[in-house]
Amino acid sequence: MSNLSKKIIAGMKVFIRRFTGKQAPLEINIHITDKCNLKCTYCYSNFYKRHNDDISLHDIKRIVDSFYEMGVIEVSLIGGEPFLHPQFPEIVDYVKSKGLFCSAVTNGYFVSKLIDTAKKLDMICVSIDGLNEVNDLTRGNGSFNKAIEALEIMQKNNINRSIRATLQKHNLQYIEDMMDLAVKYGAILNFGLLFPQSSESGEVKVVSNETPPDELYKNALSRIIELKKRYPSRFFNSITNFTNALNWPVSYTKFFLFEDELKNITNFKAVPCYGGRTFATIDTDGRIYPCTNLIGYYDAPNVLEMDVKEAWNKIKDHKCSACFYLSSVEKNLVSNFNIDAMLNLLKVKRIK
Repeated sequence: MSNLSKKIIAGMKVFIRRFTGKQAPLEINIHITDKCNLKCTYCYSNFYKRHNDDISLHDIKRIVDSFYEMGVIEVSLIGGEPFLHPQFPEIVDYVKSKGLFCSAVTNGYFVSKLIDTAKKLDMICVSIDGLNEVNDLTRGNGSFNKAIEALEIMQKNNINRSIRATLQKHNLQYIEDMMDLAVKYGAILNFGLLFPQSSESGEVKVVSNETPPDELYKNALSRIIELKKRYPSRFFNSITNFTNALNWPVSYTKFFLFEDELKNITNFKAVPCYGGRTFATIDTDGRIYPCTNLIGYYDAPNVLEMDVKEAWNKIKDHKCSACFYLSSVEKNLVSNFNIDAMLNLLKVKRIK
């Protein structure tokens, strides 16, 4: 099935669920491993410090089967570094055997080693935060060159590819350079903003030291919006999404707002949250959360200890009402049948 066909089917499912009120997943993110060969300074869960076991192939199959029965469209394999899961090829094969869109987020180190598996993925997102030393400052020496090597291999093999750049104090002046990089390697560009990371002990969430002042974030977002207007098919996120982040009514050190807090803010129109209704994230310990941003904030139901559908049905009534996390907000906009987001979904550049 072509990516265009998958987009049309996805749009139809969003339309049906939007107007029937049915709570059914469209996308599930699975943290299949904590293992990671890098130590990014801003990592939101410090995966390389955690010691959860990999989710087994048996459990991943059970999770995929359950979400497939509920009507999921996409399974995103994330980590840690997902390519380090010892059964990553088998996992990809199983997801694809269900006819599902399968994507992965990677630092690029192992794409060449597992090229046959990489070719089967519908999208591979490579994390790059800037050019050369700017990227290596937060992601580790040599990581830029390995990421570029992965992009070159994917371009040569006609694999759908995207670049994910996390905006932080070291790279805001290089946004236009990241666009040039995306154009050079035929990739979609996906920006993200920092959100709280686990403390050294992993017990609490703290603001990353890499977080820039609010005015610098807003300036960067304004420039991104102008780039989006010039390259509409090159960005994963819609202008409505970027504008939501630009207009964030409090400090960017406060990542999300609760319903009672929104009542006191009159100059901001929050995007309705569909986390736990049309998408969710499963952590390596089996806990399922409405979205990746909420990992570790509460004792979520565990798909390794209970029926997957039962766990899914327990996560819709969370208290988070608004955020600026671009990936989640884009899903919220699509789930809410926002016209700008739906049109963006159709026109975003694909390779195949």
